[in-house]
Amino acid sequence: MKFTIYTEPIPKARARTVVRNGRVMSFTPKATAEAEATIRAQIADSKTFYQKDTPLMLSVTFYVSRPPSVPKKRILPITRPDIDNYIKTVMDAINGYLMADDSQVCLLVAGKKYGAPPRIEFEIEALE
Repeated sequence: MKFTIYTEPIPKARARTVVRNGRVMSFTPKATAEAEATIRAQIADSKTFYQKDTPLMLSVTFYVSRPPSVPKKRILPITRPDIDNYIKTVMDAINGYLMADDSQVCLLVAGKKYGAPPRIEFEIEALE
């Protein structure tokens, strides 16, 4: 199954921990939660769900906006955020929606490029 999510890719941010009234509480930062919700909303119509015993391949490309200071001939962003943080956002968003658990992903192919419009393109399929 192939998906294209038209949004600026957002890296997974670390969970924040605060102490309120003597209680320790952890929460996902707002930008990360919104990015995951955007991905889920755009895959909501998918009728496919991979059960826990199905090994999966995930191929994902992140197209990020090019800053004005970057020459047009450069197509690959070699700056932060790291690609693994982008991947975590996508995997956490589809976990429980397209697949039972993200541990099912046995093969992962990922890349990041400059592109317009900013988007996330990914494909998920069962491995034989």
